[in-house]
Amino acid sequence: MRPVIAVDGSHLKGRFGGTIFIATAQDGNEQGALGHIDDLVFIFDRHASIEAEISKVFLDATHTICCWHFIENMNKQFQRNDVAAIVDKTIRSYTELKYNLHMEELRNLHQMHMIMPMIPVPTSGPVYTVQKEEFIRNMIQRWFHDRYRVAQSMHHQLTDTTHPLILKSVEKCAYMTINPVGWNIFSVKRSGKQWTVDLARKTCTCNKLQMDMFPCSHALAAARERNLDFTSLCTDFHKIQIFIDAYSIPIMIVGHSSYWVVPADITERVVLNPLSKRQAGHPRGSRHASALKRTTTQSCRRCGQSGHNARRCPNPYLIMMVRAELFLRNIGASLYPVI
Repeated sequence: MRPVIAVDGSHLKGRFGGTIFIATAQDGNEQGALGHIDDLVFIFDRHASIEAEISKVFLDATHTICCWHFIENMNKQFQRNDVAAIVDKTIRSYTELKYNLHMEELRNLHQMHMIMPMIPVPTSGPVYTVQKEEFIRNMIQRWFHDRYRVAQSMHHQLTDTTHPLILKSVEKCAYMTINPVGWNIFSVKRSGKQWTVDLARKTCTCNKLQMDMFPCSHALAAARERNLDFTSLCTDFHKIQIFIDAYSIPIMIVGHSSYWVVPADITERVVLNPLSKRQAGHPRGSRHASALKRTTTQSCRRCGQSGHNARRCPNPYLIMMVRAELFLRNIGASLYPVI
């Protein structure tokens, strides 16, 4: 699995309150999966309890904020679409040069100097939250079965998500000039730009090879010059065998409690209900709208103005006049003669 885990919580609304936590990783086919690997990076929404528990259990892990939550905070605070778009480009920058260019765009926006220290590390990851134990089991059981079947049907060495990206990069190699610098170091040029590829260290100055963990177009051009199999530049994360092994163990059915074989030491344990505090007031019937959800304004289909519909339109012939004016403009005439 990719060494990045997204963590989130979902409030339970059943008989017993509380919060259920879900940890989600990403497999080689860019789908959600659960697993344990070294050098973890945890992504969460800056919830204090999540950060406290992660710091206790995973001492060497890196903690970052999810860029989706960060962009939502930007929309709530500034109410500007251009801010969220530039922040998203800044977060997803591969190189320091592009990062600085997008940061300069933010500095040029009015009253944006206050959010500069808040820009997080470029990272994202998918997060799924659920509320019921049986729903979780059925969902993960279906995931493992379907994705194991998909993995068995793949015919390439890489996953179906990575293989088309490699083929797309191969097409760009025909327009590149490769100059060997050393046995494993190459200088790749195209359209006046130059990149340095180190096949031994699996690095490229475009940083896509290091971050995506599969070869970019520059690395593919260098590998072709050395007659090197491009799959050797891919991490095991993108290979089919690892993808198959990730879903090879099925999620078993729990079954009815009458068929359970429970040891005596487990039966004797007393498990109390979770401690939960009910909030004051009547519970909400609907969730809070996301900051990215934009409200739509209803308008009249006749005149295009808001505040009424076509049945109560005070300008029933306005739209006809506009259409007639556009038609006459196309033929070089006008409804209103020039005096």
